[in-house]
Amino acid sequence: MALTYAATAWLVADVDGFGHMNGWGWGMAIIGWILLLLVAGGVAWLFVSVVRPSVPDRQPDPVATLGERYARGEIDREEYLERKRDLRQ
Repeated sequence: MALTYAATAWLVADVDGFGHMNGWGWGMAIIGWILLLLVAGGVAWLFVSVVRPSVPDRQPDPVATLGERYARGEIDREEYLERKRDLRQ
């Protein structure tokens, strides 16, 4: 008798057929976990972005800059080759 009552107690408590929390029991649990993970991820992202040291700006390659100036026509071929040779030394 006790086993039958334990097995069917949820049926008796569910008079209107919606179950716990009007049928949103599992849905609210899943939404709760999703929100918890989003908040935890946001806090972790914020912590990493504040604590992580900033990467210093890399210096541009001088030969590439020289090539850009040559491509724009700011310097002629002879000056380009001379400066490129000086930079390669």
